[in-house]
Amino acid sequence: MHETHGAAERPGRGTAAATAVTAAAVAERDERPPREAAAATHESEPKAAEAPAANKAEVRELDFWYGDFHALKKISLPIVDREVTALIGPSGCGKSTFLRCFNRMHDLYPGNRYAGEIRLYPEGINIVDPRTDPMLPRLRIGMVFQKPNPFPKSIYENVASGLRIRGIRQKSFIDDRVELALKRAGLWKEVQERLGDSAYELSGGQQQRLCIA
Repeated sequence: MHETHGAAERPGRGTAAATAVTAAAVAERDERPPREAAAATHESEPKAAEAPAANKAEVRELDFWYGDFHALKKISLPIVDREVTALIGPSGCGKSTFLRCFNRMHDLYPGNRYAGEIRLYPEGINIVDPRTDPMLPRLRIGMVFQKPNPFPKSIYENVASGLRIRGIRQKSFIDDRVELALKRAGLWKEVQERLGDSAYELSGGQQQRLCIA
């Protein structure tokens, strides 16, 4: 693991740090449905890089600014496939700021900007490059914070909604993927008879696992 330098949280933007981030949340190509179209590649898109062995993502010399405030400085870090990577540090040191870079949450506020790279493999695309569509990392990388925030929908629809957004309509395929996702999150046995219930009826821990699913 490379050394991490100088991460700092912007004053006044204190939020609960994420309790779990998993590289396994990134979907594999061979699990995509037959009807899902492959993403188009344009000449204007950032050039892909070859994946280092066993890395699912890699952070290279990442800097981030809240306006004029330099919050993250020259961070380099490998995210190894099928392993847990933990960020440990005191409140306000920049953990949440760093994690939000992975699905471009900072883009929602004007004046924020990135420098450096976060490479997502196997494509090797730099997801913080301004030419990269922010929907790419948002569809591929899940984030679950200390306080879970499921959709105000049923347990089933909380998992199925992402598939519907991507244009998938085949009910049998959606049913199978919902069951698989809930099993992988360790929640299926607890909710298989109540998939139509509101997600808000679940306990806090169950809601966290639902968000992971």
